[in-house]
Amino acid sequence: MILMTQRPEMSKSFYITERGDYTSITKIVSVKLPVGLIDALDELIQRGYFQNRSDAIREAIRKLLTNYRELDSQKISSGLMIGLR
Repeated sequence: MILMTQRPEMSKSFYITERGDYTSITKIVSVKLPVGLIDALDELIQRGYFQNRSDAIREAIRKLLTNYRELDSQKISSGLMIGLR
């Protein structure tokens, strides 16, 4: 069972989601997206790739962060190869 609650000490934009042994704190954010992106996102949801827009956007952000972390690692590695610190 998934239980979403709010704690009085947290603002209304924060939620605590409990799924058995997994608990996460989420915050609501608003973004403006072009209609074409939303339509493409909804198509992926209809095809069953994601349960909803939030799941798809979270996955996209995770991939974006991973790409930048890898890019940073490559910069550090290449700097070490040429003797930079």
